[in-house]
Amino acid sequence: MMFGISPDLEILLQSADDLPFSNQPWMLVIAILIGAYFLSRLIEWGGHKLLDQSDRWPDDSINRIFFEEIHMPLYVSVALGGIYGSLSVLGFVESSYYIVGAILSILVVLWMRAATRIGSQWIEAVNATESDYEFSPIFKNFWTILLLIGTGISLLIIWEINVTPFLASAGIIGIILGLAAQEAIGNLIGGVSLYFDDTYKTGDVIILEDGQRGTVTDIGIRSTTVLTRDNVLITVPNSVLNSASVVNESAPQRRKRIRVPITVAYGTDYQKVEEILLGVCDEIPLLLESPSARVMFREFGDSALLFELWAFVAHPFSELRAIDQINRLVYDEFDEADIVIPFPQREISFLDSEQDVPPQQPVERTYDEEGVEPSRDESNN
Repeated sequence: MMFGISPDLEILLQSADDLPFSNQPWMLVIAILIGAYFLSRLIEWGGHKLLDQSDRWPDDSINRIFFEEIHMPLYVSVALGGIYGSLSVLGFVESSYYIVGAILSILVVLWMRAATRIGSQWIEAVNATESDYEFSPIFKNFWTILLLIGTGISLLIIWEINVTPFLASAGIIGIILGLAAQEAIGNLIGGVSLYFDDTYKTGDVIILEDGQRGTVTDIGIRSTTVLTRDNVLITVPNSVLNSASVVNESAPQRRKRIRVPITVAYGTDYQKVEEILLGVCDEIPLLLESPSARVMFREFGDSALLFELWAFVAHPFSELRAIDQINRLVYDEFDEADIVIPFPQREISFLDSEQDVPPQQPVERTYDEEGVEPSRDESNN
């Protein structure tokens, strides 16, 4: 039969004659079920008690994640183990094909589910800490797929499903899938390449090749999702990003330097201009104190002195708001200090009436009887 009793269990059952109720199997079954029930409840209660009283483990601790996910499959396994033992005492293991198969299938699914959740939450916990190791969300998908494959293989083994016909046609199926899934495979390889190249990670602000700018919200097996400032989601295939030019404004550090051009009229005290600009930076909370702001005297323009204010913001998306506040305060400060901001001007001159060009003399023209002007030679004749 499909399900046999393990050697260890056979030895245990052979020594059952020395146990109480050995001559009364139903009493032994009841004792096993009661013991399994109380043991499973004890494990459940102890797990909750341990998690509730463990203040030294934060909510995102790997230890807490492990115990939260493992205690439920553990007490369910004990309960199902009691049922399996009861069936073994009654001699139903070899005859109860579907019951035992269902018990083992439930155990496999429960533990694979726990392993999937532990792996996924562990990756999120590692990414949330200030660690040198950071895993892309794509590895969560790989971990899930790997465990799903393991679950499928385990269930096939439990139910003794013959996979030889599937293996015989695996070559042909592989060729068909390879041709049909070229784009998907390209996206998968592109996602892995982007991770190992450290092009970007979740939360980074990137600029795509077509000029779209947004925050990376998810890196999947097939594509990367970007959320723009207009709250629009853009899904880009990984193969496209792998072969395109991507600007990461959050790397190597999330802070970004902004450049604000400033022009003043010739004759303005440049030291006064620098003092005003640095004072404006001190009044804006969006600008970082370190690195400090700087004022650069760029060049002598055609009609103005050209300066440039350099400052840093904590996040790339703070750039436009910071520039807006700088421009408003600079305009007010320059107005109070009587500093002129030059702008292009155009002069238009008009000629006097005495200098007007005299009108042309009228020309006398003659026409024949049919109203046609004769040619120059005929009129001379």
